[in-house]
Amino acid sequence: MNTNSNSVPVNILVYSTFAVVLTVGMREIAPIITIIFLSIFIALVFTPLVRWLNRKGIPGGLSVLMVVFLFILIVAILGAVVIKAAGQFGNKIPIYQMNLMYFISNMTNYIPQRYISSSGVFTLSTVSRDIATVIINLMSSIINGLLNASATAGIVILTTAFLLIDTANTPEKIKSELENQSELQMRMSKFGQSLVEFMVIRAEINLIVATAITVVLLLGRIDFAILWGILIFLLNYIPYIGLILASIPPTMLALFQYGPGGAIAVIVVTIIVAALAENVIFPSLAGKGLKLSPAFLFLALIYWNYVLGAAGVLLSVPLTMVLKIILESFEETKWLARLMGPTGDAEDD
Repeated sequence: MNTNSNSVPVNILVYSTFAVVLTVGMREIAPIITIIFLSIFIALVFTPLVRWLNRKGIPGGLSVLMVVFLFILIVAILGAVVIKAAGQFGNKIPIYQMNLMYFISNMTNYIPQRYISSSGVFTLSTVSRDIATVIINLMSSIINGLLNASATAGIVILTTAFLLIDTANTPEKIKSELENQSELQMRMSKFGQSLVEFMVIRAEINLIVATAITVVLLLGRIDFAILWGILIFLLNYIPYIGLILASIPPTMLALFQYGPGGAIAVIVVTIIVAALAENVIFPSLAGKGLKLSPAFLFLALIYWNYVLGAAGVLLSVPLTMVLKIILESFEETKWLARLMGPTGDAEDD
């Protein structure tokens, strides 16, 4: 009894030390890990397409080549859109600043102009200029972030191609060795299938949300609507705050073009589309087994941001889902996976 009771704190200490060492190690090689993780998740998204082509009779190598070419084409088109929009956006920054200052100056007619603080007297116009500068800089940094991300696109494409080549032969490998698989191998096979399912469903949901909002922005003649659609697709992987960040630029442009009514219209459309996608479409496709607790997602967001930086924020949900699926694959750790899920699901179990 004493041995068992003493082993519990020892195990906690060992696991905690391992987690700290692993976290520090991953942070030190974050640029490399980021490329690897991105390549793996992109390969998982395209894996069903490779296998579909195989079932249609197309050889494995040719199917991979076709999918990689499709991926390169998508990246090239998106890159061209981002580069073109970045140049046009840079030219329009003075116009946007002027429009924003004009809007703020109109609003100040209804607000007291001077304030007194411990540091002295400051005017609302000064604060307004600072707010305008921050908003424009935020929009510029978002576009610059997309441009910087395109710098690693070549490495990601190459790594993804090699992963897809191996994926094309995976079904045959599994089929030939199925009878000799151990329980651990069966669990890992199930883990891989669940991960592919989640990545495909998440990509589909993001595509639906981005397409719907982009169509509305195009109908409203909002500048760079396609660029904001791309941004929404990417940032919607970030729980809760991703869509909010992605909706700031189109909302501001709607404010410049149509006034407060236009900005409110963009916000309302974004909320409705996101609510339908996340609360109706996603649960019907994924089931409650792929849900995560909001509190745990927020903690995971902070953790992966610390480890991998901005890329960690983007990959926080897929990486956390990987952890949950691994824990669900073993009887000893299923209770931890249940804790990561919503409260209602844990109670049902």
